[in-house]
Amino acid sequence: MATTREVRSSQRQRRVRVYTAWHPVLVALLEHVLPEGWYQCISEFQLAREPLRVDIVILRRSRRGAPPRPRLLTSVVGELAEHTLVHFKGPTDELERDDARMLLAYALQYLVVAEIDDPGAVALRVLAPRLTPRFTEALRSLGCTLTPTGPGTQEGRLGVFPLRVVETVAANAREGEHLLYTVTPGMVADPGGIPALSPAEVAVFWALLEHVEQVRHPLPGQRKRHMKDEKRVVESFEQALARLVARLPPEQRLAGLAPEQVLQAYAPEQRLAGLAPEQRLAGLTEAQAVLALPDAMLRALSEEYLATLPRQTQAAIQKRLGAASGRQPARRRRTRGPSK
Repeated sequence: MATTREVRSSQRQRRVRVYTAWHPVLVALLEHVLPEGWYQCISEFQLAREPLRVDIVILRRSRRGAPPRPRLLTSVVGELAEHTLVHFKGPTDELERDDARMLLAYALQYLVVAEIDDPGAVALRVLAPRLTPRFTEALRSLGCTLTPTGPGTQEGRLGVFPLRVVETVAANAREGEHLLYTVTPGMVADPGGIPALSPAEVAVFWALLEHVEQVRHPLPGQRKRHMKDEKRVVESFEQALARLVARLPPEQRLAGLAPEQVLQAYAPEQRLAGLAPEQRLAGLTEAQAVLALPDAMLRALSEEYLATLPRQTQAAIQKRLGAASGRQPARRRRTRGPSK
């Protein structure tokens, strides 16, 4: 039988908040696609005077007038209300029945806490890999019927609140929506399958990489949270980065690098491949010129000449010739002087 101390310890463990590492990725994504200066992106919101936070993102208008139309992720950030609550399900989660009920409860609580008199100022968005029958049925029980409005998007009204559901798996194939791939199950299963990004999308992707790095290594003064899927997030973005770089043409990969930075990645013989003999030796020191020779010519050099080269060059030659023969290079015997 569990003791009182064990029961209390178990209760404390259940109360520990586990954050998903995909949540800050979504927040960073929205911050970079929203029209600059027009909205606040609030990653958490306290719904009561006692600590009560939910996994929703608040997109709140911060100025009057007609904001410019966003260029990216219009399925999510297009046609926003004064206050838009975004309920998010990451790549490893699915929509459940309770998500529909909790979303309505969150919206009603937000009216109270944010002191909003007109419910028409609030709209709801749901961002999830795909709709599930149980979530759709729960919406229907609350009087909300969804109507398809485009590939991966459906709309309806949940109570008095307009609702848009964005299925990231279906929507990310659309032009301008490719960044949604970063929050789909595909990002976990096949990070290299990320669609070809436009220059504007690539710029946002680089910014996401910085946020992912902060998830792993918080800045000084920031508290590191225990986050669900943290390892998956980091590994997925690293693999996606490798695939994106592989797709770039050589001139874009090398843009901004000095010639000497590029050459540092190659051994002397690799740098000289394809050049005429007189071009290979131009500007090289004697030691560099020797290292540029093929193995067959290195073997023809006398031990007396090799002994005149720097020790580091001698070691590099021994290593090359030893690797080429498949055995360790023999140590050179010291020549003894005449015995006295």
